[in-house]
Amino acid sequence: MRARAIVVAAGAFLVAGAVSCLLLLRAGPPRAASTTAPPPNSGGRSHKLIGGFSGYGWSTQEETKAAVDQAMAQATAEAMGEPDVTFVFYSHQHAPARVVEALGSPKGSPRRVCGWSSYHGVLTPDGYHASPQGVIGVMPLRLPDVTVGVGAATFGEAESPEATARLALRRATEDAGPLPPGRRLSMIVMSATYDGNEERVLESLRAATDGPVPVLGGTAAGSPQAGSSDWSVIANGQVIRSGLALCVFYSASPFAWSFQGGFHRTGKSGVVTASDGRVIREIDGRPALDVYDEWSGGRVGEAMRAGRDMNTFAALYPLCKTLTSGTATHNLFVHAWPPEDGAATKRLVTSANLWKGERVFFSEGSWNILLNRLGALPRLAREEAPDVHPAAALLICCEAVLKNIPPGQRDQMAFLVSKSLGDVPWIGVFTWGEQGNFRGVGNYHGNLLTSVVLLPQAASDGE
Repeated sequence: MRARAIVVAAGAFLVAGAVSCLLLLRAGPPRAASTTAPPPNSGGRSHKLIGGFSGYGWSTQEETKAAVDQAMAQATAEAMGEPDVTFVFYSHQHAPARVVEALGSPKGSPRRVCGWSSYHGVLTPDGYHASPQGVIGVMPLRLPDVTVGVGAATFGEAESPEATARLALRRATEDAGPLPPGRRLSMIVMSATYDGNEERVLESLRAATDGPVPVLGGTAAGSPQAGSSDWSVIANGQVIRSGLALCVFYSASPFAWSFQGGFHRTGKSGVVTASDGRVIREIDGRPALDVYDEWSGGRVGEAMRAGRDMNTFAALYPLCKTLTSGTATHNLFVHAWPPEDGAATKRLVTSANLWKGERVFFSEGSWNILLNRLGALPRLAREEAPDVHPAAALLICCEAVLKNIPPGQRDQMAFLVSKSLGDVPWIGVFTWGEQGNFRGVGNYHGNLLTSVVLLPQAASDGE
């Protein structure tokens, strides 16, 4: 919510969108095979690996422990021993402390857990899952050639967000323990709460890891009604309401990933001339909202006068800044929208920083292009790293993308991701901001983006 398509790729995705929509008329989302029929309000799959396993599970059971138990049972049916790490994602109806308690400490040893609150639902190979009672999704992993550590810190226990990031990284590194020969820090998955510190956290991690380690993640989501009382992050047995969690992966095998937004960057642009970072007051010396409305051809003003939800409406018209390093060029999208007092103040608020002096472009998209971009990401990740044999995958998607995809089409998100990814367990979460790595440029925080991380198994397992 609240990037990296190179501009020339936009036309190709329009064609892909039309083709994929025809395919959707012929086929529904795949259903995971299971040796036993799951309860009607849960599902999942467990997958054996040589020396390990991966799996996913979900449940819409109202009681938190019952939901966790159902989801874990589906995800670990083929497991031998405990997972090295369990990712858990939960909607706001489930109190995070109860999620932690339900995951428990099996056989007297603490369970390593990393997770955060997801907006409304979760996505898995067997569809999109949400209910009025809430939903919980899990992905337990034991990857034979990977060492994992989880660490967290609150923004209140260090002198700055940068120091908080360093503290969380140190704790995650210590949690990983001694490393076998040949394993290096290959990937960091992060989640921060919605405090506006994501850019500072990423810069601190870049400095602490000497730069090249990719960081992908998402800002924990809440509900629009309750806001900060709903969002949270879980790290092992700790619940964090203001801070961040890091999951570090050490491996001799490479990871694969892709991080993009599904929008067309237009030629309409201007320079930010007054900004507080996440409140843009002027573009080209004029009121920011007036410029944004002109770029939209008056559609923004019309939607405001009609009483539309501007956060959702503006998600199809993000601002964009171009990131360039050497021959690498990527688009970073930023969700900008007029707040309730926008008609009077003429300001735009954002969920990522845009500073004075930065040039921004007007961008636009549609729900079907966003839908098909989700399906393309795993294919793009595999093309970037064809030697990676994925054991599992983690999908991180902006909640404003979800809100613009019609409810009747949301199962098709799962169908297209699985069609592109193949027969691999995976889980998707919906966030209030996205962090990711643009190859050749670095780690950035933006909005209206989607990332996929392919977690490797031993090469012999995939051949």
